[in-house]
Amino acid sequence: MTFSRDAGNVSGMPSYTEALAITSDLLQRRASGAKSREIKASDRIQEDLGLDSLAVMELASDVESRFGVSIPSEMFDRIQTVEDLARAVLTLEGSSVGR
Repeated sequence: MTFSRDAGNVSGMPSYTEALAITSDLLQRRASGAKSREIKASDRIQEDLGLDSLAVMELASDVESRFGVSIPSEMFDRIQTVEDLARAVLTLEGSSVGR
């Protein structure tokens, strides 16, 4: 199955690279500090990309809708970087397989 960064909801489990590309695209739309540069896996969501607390909650909603997952608040509290977010998606996708 091929995934598109611009696809609606993702069906099936994306690879790390696909999850990273999709989360980066979602962040690019919300991040005031990343409008003119490429988002890197190591970028910190609030500090480097400039998301405030409201934008972080909107991002969580975007990610949940795109991937069809629910990010528990205790997990989201530990997400600091773009890579953390992509890996969280993979963890949640993996735990929902077979449900």
